[in-house]
Amino acid sequence: MTFFIRTFFKYLLVPLGIIYNLFHKQKDEVLILMYHRVDDRVKKELAVSRRSFCWHMNYLDKMGYKVITMDDVYAMITQNAIKGKHVVISFDDGYLDYYTNAYPILKKYNFPSTLYLCPGHIGTDKKYWWDQDEENARIMNWQHIYRLGGEDLVEFGSHTMNHIDMDQLALTDMEKELKLSKKLLEDKLGRPVRHFAYPRGIYTRAGEEMIRRYYDTAVLISNGIRVNKKCSTEHIHTLKRIPVLRSDGRLLFAARLKGWLVAEEYIKRVLGRFGKSGIGS
Repeated sequence: MTFFIRTFFKYLLVPLGIIYNLFHKQKDEVLILMYHRVDDRVKKELAVSRRSFCWHMNYLDKMGYKVITMDDVYAMITQNAIKGKHVVISFDDGYLDYYTNAYPILKKYNFPSTLYLCPGHIGTDKKYWWDQDEENARIMNWQHIYRLGGEDLVEFGSHTMNHIDMDQLALTDMEKELKLSKKLLEDKLGRPVRHFAYPRGIYTRAGEEMIRRYYDTAVLISNGIRVNKKCSTEHIHTLKRIPVLRSDGRLLFAARLKGWLVAEEYIKRVLGRFGKSGIGS
Protein backbone atom coordinates (compact mmCIF):
# COMPACT_ATOMS: atom_id res chain seq x y z
CA MET A 1 0.00 0.00 0.00
CA THR A 2 1.48 3.34 -1.04
CA PHE A 3 1.71 6.40 1.20
CA PHE A 4 -0.91 8.08 -1.00
CA ILE A 5 -3.45 5.31 -0.46
CA ARG A 6 -2.77 5.24 3.29
CA THR A 7 -3.16 9.01 3.50
CA PHE A 8 -6.37 8.96 1.43
CA PHE A 9 -7.84 6.19 3.59
CA LYS A 10 -7.09 8.14 6.78
CA TYR A 11 -8.78 11.25 5.40
CA LEU A 12 -11.89 9.12 4.80
CA LEU A 13 -11.86 8.16 8.49
CA VAL A 14 -11.54 11.72 9.82
CA PRO A 15 -15.30 12.54 9.72
CA LEU A 16 -16.01 9.50 11.91
CA GLY A 17 -13.42 10.75 14.40
CA ILE A 18 -14.92 14.23 14.44
CA ILE A 19 -18.37 12.81 15.21
CA TYR A 20 -16.95 10.50 17.90
CA ASN A 21 -15.14 13.38 19.60
CA LEU A 22 -18.29 15.48 19.77
CA PHE A 23 -19.41 13.05 22.47
CA HIS A 24 -16.12 11.74 23.89
CA LYS A 25 -13.71 14.67 23.76
CA GLN A 26 -11.25 14.84 26.67
CA LYS A 27 -10.32 18.34 27.79
CA ASP A 28 -7.67 17.10 30.22
CA GLU A 29 -5.36 14.51 28.71
CA VAL A 30 -1.72 13.62 28.08
CA LEU A 31 -0.93 12.49 24.53
CA ILE A 32 2.20 10.34 24.32
CA LEU A 33 3.53 10.62 20.77
CA MET A 34 5.67 7.81 19.34
CA TYR A 35 8.36 8.61 16.79
CA HIS A 36 11.16 6.41 15.43
CA ARG A 37 13.06 8.14 12.64
CA VAL A 38 13.48 11.70 11.39
CA ASP A 39 15.28 11.14 8.10
CA ASP A 40 14.41 12.30 4.57
CA ARG A 41 16.30 9.36 3.04
CA VAL A 42 14.22 6.62 4.68
CA LYS A 43 10.94 5.97 2.86
CA LYS A 44 9.18 3.95 5.52
CA GLU A 45 6.06 4.67 7.58
CA LEU A 46 8.01 5.05 10.82
CA ALA A 47 10.37 7.64 9.33
CA VAL A 48 9.03 11.20 9.07
CA SER A 49 10.81 13.86 7.08
CA ARG A 50 12.80 16.55 8.82
CA ARG A 51 10.50 19.19 7.35
CA SER A 52 7.40 17.42 8.71
CA PHE A 53 8.98 17.07 12.14
CA CYS A 54 9.77 20.79 12.18
CA TRP A 55 6.13 21.50 11.33
CA HIS A 56 4.91 19.13 14.04
CA MET A 57 6.99 20.82 16.73
CA ASN A 58 5.96 24.30 15.56
CA TYR A 59 2.31 23.21 15.65
CA LEU A 60 2.63 21.96 19.23
CA ASP A 61 4.23 25.27 20.19
CA LYS A 62 1.66 27.45 18.41
CA MET A 63 -1.32 25.48 19.74
CA GLY A 64 -0.16 25.81 23.34
CA TYR A 65 0.56 22.18 24.18
CA LYS A 66 2.82 21.76 27.19
CA VAL A 67 5.52 19.20 26.39
CA ILE A 68 6.39 17.09 29.43
CA THR A 69 8.37 13.96 30.37
CA MET A 70 7.33 10.50 31.52
CA ASP A 71 8.51 11.51 35.00
CA ASP A 72 5.82 14.20 34.84
CA VAL A 73 3.24 11.70 33.59
CA TYR A 74 4.02 9.38 36.50
CA ALA A 75 3.57 12.25 38.97
CA MET A 76 0.30 13.35 37.35
CA ILE A 77 -1.22 9.86 37.44
CA THR A 78 -0.13 9.02 40.97
CA GLN A 79 -1.36 12.40 42.24
CA ASN A 80 -4.55 12.37 40.15
CA ALA A 81 -3.50 15.72 38.72
CA ILE A 82 -4.05 15.51 34.94
CA LYS A 83 -5.30 18.89 33.81
CA GLY A 84 -4.90 20.71 30.50
CA LYS A 85 -3.28 19.83 27.16
CA HIS A 86 -0.01 17.94 27.52
CA VAL A 87 2.20 16.00 25.13
CA VAL A 88 5.10 13.60 25.61
CA ILE A 89 7.46 13.26 22.64
CA SER A 90 9.00 9.79 22.66
CA PHE A 91 11.44 8.04 20.34
CA ASP A 92 12.18 4.33 20.08
CA ASP A 93 15.30 2.32 19.20
CA GLY A 94 18.06 4.96 19.45
CA TYR A 95 18.67 5.81 15.79
CA LEU A 96 21.46 8.25 15.00
CA ASP A 97 19.06 10.58 13.18
CA TYR A 98 17.47 11.39 16.55
CA TYR A 99 20.82 12.94 17.51
CA THR A 100 21.54 14.61 14.15
CA ASN A 101 18.06 15.64 12.97
CA ALA A 102 15.43 15.48 15.71
CA TYR A 103 17.25 16.72 18.79
CA PRO A 104 18.39 20.08 17.32
CA ILE A 105 14.75 20.85 16.47
CA LEU A 106 13.55 19.79 19.91
CA LYS A 107 16.25 21.94 21.50
CA LYS A 108 15.16 24.94 19.43
CA TYR A 109 11.71 24.73 21.04
CA ASN A 110 13.09 23.71 24.45
CA PHE A 111 10.99 20.55 24.24
CA PRO A 112 11.99 17.56 26.39
CA SER A 113 11.77 14.07 24.88
CA THR A 114 11.90 10.50 26.11
CA LEU A 115 14.29 8.14 24.36
CA TYR A 116 13.61 4.40 24.74
CA LEU A 117 16.85 2.50 24.11
CA CYS A 118 17.92 -1.10 23.46
CA PRO A 119 21.44 -1.12 24.95
CA GLY A 120 22.27 -4.43 23.28
CA HIS A 121 22.47 -2.53 19.98
CA ILE A 122 24.34 0.56 21.16
CA GLY A 123 27.96 0.72 20.07
CA THR A 124 27.62 -2.30 17.76
CA ASP A 125 27.21 -2.84 14.03
CA LYS A 126 24.00 -4.81 14.55
CA LYS A 127 20.87 -3.83 12.64
CA TYR A 128 17.33 -4.39 13.76
CA TRP A 129 15.67 -7.16 11.75
CA TRP A 130 13.41 -4.73 9.87
CA ASP A 131 16.44 -2.68 8.75
CA GLN A 132 18.39 -5.43 7.00
CA ASP A 133 17.64 -3.84 3.60
CA GLU A 134 18.09 -0.27 4.85
CA GLU A 135 21.40 1.53 4.23
CA ASN A 136 20.61 4.46 6.52
CA ALA A 137 19.97 2.67 9.80
CA ARG A 138 22.82 3.68 12.09
CA ILE A 139 22.28 3.54 15.85
CA MET A 140 23.77 6.08 18.25
CA ASN A 141 26.91 5.07 20.09
CA TRP A 142 27.54 5.70 23.78
CA GLN A 143 29.35 8.98 23.08
CA HIS A 144 26.22 10.38 21.45
CA ILE A 145 24.14 9.22 24.39
CA TYR A 146 26.59 10.67 26.95
CA ARG A 147 26.35 14.05 25.20
CA LEU A 148 22.56 13.90 25.27
CA GLY A 149 22.75 12.87 28.92
CA GLY A 150 24.55 16.11 29.64
CA GLU A 151 21.52 18.06 28.46
CA ASP A 152 18.40 18.71 30.53
CA LEU A 153 15.98 17.87 27.72
CA VAL A 154 16.48 14.11 27.31
CA GLU A 155 14.90 11.43 29.47
CA PHE A 156 16.04 7.83 28.93
CA GLY A 157 13.91 4.72 29.11
CA SER A 158 14.32 1.03 28.34
CA HIS A 159 13.02 -0.84 25.28
CA THR A 160 14.40 -4.23 26.48
CA MET A 161 18.00 -5.26 25.96
CA ASN A 162 17.71 -6.62 22.42
CA HIS A 163 14.25 -5.59 21.16
CA ILE A 164 12.64 -9.01 21.49
CA ASP A 165 8.85 -9.43 21.45
CA MET A 166 7.64 -9.99 24.99
CA ASP A 167 5.38 -12.89 23.98
CA GLN A 168 8.38 -14.78 22.60
CA LEU A 169 10.28 -14.90 25.88
CA ALA A 170 10.31 -17.42 28.70
CA LEU A 171 9.93 -15.76 32.10
CA THR A 172 13.63 -16.13 32.95
CA ASP A 173 14.67 -14.59 29.63
CA MET A 174 12.09 -11.83 30.00
CA GLU A 175 13.51 -10.87 33.37
CA LYS A 176 17.04 -10.78 31.93
CA GLU A 177 15.89 -8.46 29.12
CA LEU A 178 14.18 -6.12 31.58
CA LYS A 179 16.68 -6.20 34.39
CA LEU A 180 19.89 -6.09 32.33
CA SER A 181 18.67 -3.27 30.11
CA LYS A 182 17.82 -1.13 33.13
CA LYS A 183 21.09 -1.91 34.93
CA LEU A 184 23.31 -1.25 31.92
CA LEU A 185 21.60 2.03 31.08
CA GLU A 186 21.77 3.21 34.69
CA ASP A 187 25.45 2.23 34.99
CA LYS A 188 26.31 4.04 31.76
CA LEU A 189 24.20 7.14 32.38
CA GLY A 190 24.58 7.46 36.15
CA ARG A 191 20.87 8.13 36.63
CA PRO A 192 17.71 6.12 37.32
CA VAL A 193 15.91 4.58 34.33
CA ARG A 194 12.26 4.52 35.37
CA HIS A 195 10.29 4.04 32.16
CA PHE A 196 9.74 1.23 29.66
CA ALA A 197 8.31 0.76 26.16
CA TYR A 198 6.99 -2.64 25.03
CA PRO A 199 8.74 -3.68 21.78
CA ARG A 200 6.22 -3.35 18.92
CA GLY A 201 3.54 -2.65 21.52
CA ILE A 202 3.11 -6.37 22.17
CA TYR A 203 1.48 -6.91 25.54
CA THR A 204 1.47 -9.92 27.85
CA ARG A 205 0.09 -10.13 31.36
CA ALA A 206 3.28 -11.80 32.60
CA GLY A 207 5.29 -9.01 31.00
CA GLU A 208 3.27 -6.32 32.75
CA GLU A 209 3.65 -8.02 36.12
CA MET A 210 7.41 -8.26 35.70
CA ILE A 211 7.77 -4.72 34.35
CA ARG A 212 6.10 -3.43 37.52
CA ARG A 213 9.07 -4.75 39.51
CA TYR A 214 11.59 -2.62 37.64
CA TYR A 215 9.89 0.41 36.04
CA ASP A 216 7.49 3.15 37.16
CA THR A 217 5.65 3.37 33.81
CA ALA A 218 5.33 1.39 30.59
CA VAL A 219 3.84 2.34 27.23
CA LEU A 220 2.02 0.34 24.59
CA ILE A 221 0.63 1.75 21.33
CA SER A 222 -3.03 1.92 20.22
CA ASN A 223 -3.78 -0.99 22.55
CA GLY A 224 -2.91 1.10 25.60
CA ILE A 225 -5.00 3.10 28.10
CA ARG A 226 -5.64 6.79 27.40
CA VAL A 227 -3.86 9.08 29.85
CA ASN A 228 -6.72 11.17 31.17
CA LYS A 229 -8.53 11.70 34.48
CA LYS A 230 -9.86 8.13 34.37
CA CYS A 231 -6.31 6.76 34.18
CA SER A 232 -5.05 5.42 37.52
CA THR A 233 -2.02 3.66 38.93
CA GLU A 234 -3.70 0.41 37.89
CA HIS A 235 -3.09 1.42 34.27
CA ILE A 236 0.33 3.01 34.64
CA HIS A 237 2.16 0.11 32.96
CA THR A 238 -0.18 -0.09 29.96
CA LEU A 239 -0.34 3.52 28.75
CA LYS A 240 -1.34 4.45 25.23
CA ARG A 241 1.05 5.99 22.72
CA ILE A 242 0.08 7.61 19.43
CA PRO A 243 2.32 6.60 16.49
CA VAL A 244 3.26 9.46 14.18
CA LEU A 245 3.62 8.11 10.63
CA ARG A 246 5.17 9.36 7.41
CA SER A 247 1.82 9.20 5.61
CA ASP A 248 0.32 11.57 8.22
CA GLY A 249 2.15 14.58 6.83
CA ARG A 250 0.95 17.76 8.48
CA LEU A 251 -2.83 17.91 8.55
CA LEU A 252 -3.25 14.32 9.70
CA PHE A 253 -0.75 14.98 12.49
CA ALA A 254 -3.10 17.70 13.71
CA ALA A 255 -6.01 15.27 13.29
CA ARG A 256 -4.22 12.71 15.49
CA LEU A 257 -3.82 15.26 18.28
CA LYS A 258 -7.51 16.13 18.07
CA GLY A 259 -8.50 12.46 18.24
CA TRP A 260 -9.96 12.46 14.73
CA LEU A 261 -8.21 9.23 13.73
CA VAL A 262 -9.83 7.15 16.45
CA ALA A 263 -11.42 4.91 13.78
CA GLU A 264 -7.96 4.03 12.46
CA GLU A 265 -6.86 3.12 15.99
CA TYR A 266 -9.94 0.91 16.41
CA ILE A 267 -9.18 -0.94 13.16
CA LYS A 268 -5.60 -1.55 14.28
CA ARG A 269 -6.76 -2.91 17.63
CA VAL A 270 -9.16 -5.30 15.89
CA LEU A 271 -6.43 -6.47 13.51
CA GLY A 272 -4.09 -6.89 16.48
CA ARG A 273 -6.44 -9.48 17.95
CA PHE A 274 -5.75 -11.68 14.95
CA GLY A 275 -1.99 -11.28 15.13
CA LYS A 276 0.61 -9.35 17.11
CA SER A 277 -0.92 -6.83 19.51
CA GLY A 278 0.94 -3.80 18.28
CA ILE A 279 2.44 -2.03 15.29
CA GLY A 280 5.85 -0.80 14.33
CA SER A 281 8.87 -1.16 16.56
